[in-house]
Amino acid sequence: MSRKLLLLFAALMLLVPSVGAAASWDTPFVVYYDNLYKITDESVPADRLGMKLGKVSLYAETEGAYKGNFSNALPKGTEFKGILGIDVQDAIAIDAGGGVYVKAVYQESYKDSKLSGTREALAKLDWLWSLLIAAAAIAAYVVWQRNSKRSTGHSR
Repeated sequence: MSRKLLLLFAALMLLVPSVGAAASWDTPFVVYYDNLYKITDESVPADRLGMKLGKVSLYAETEGAYKGNFSNALPKGTEFKGILGIDVQDAIAIDAGGGVYVKAVYQESYKDSKLSGTREALAKLDWLWSLLIAAAAIAAYVVWQRNSKRSTGHSR
């Protein structure tokens, strides 16, 4: 019985979702208003630059959970602007120095942000519910095994 129980538990654990970090630190990125943008080499012409959106408030060398406008590639103080004709939710322009701006394209919501805290809490609840369902299934299996042994006349 213990092997069956272990196999059932292992199968149910495959159903439990895993929670991971959002930012890939292998590629250069900037986080602006809780949105993660991948920095590209594509230049943005000066006549396409929109209004100033903000600047990098923190250069983050190591992986971790950070708040605000930060980057793993840009120094503190680097400005970013909108791009005319492109929604800020799709891309922004990053000051690459010397009057040159490059495009940073939206990848996803930064999962360690304040705005996504609700989504993280719900993800943790999903994990908890999955665990509770797995525990209930195991308990039901154990009770069913005990009842079936009793009904066939086997004793412990």
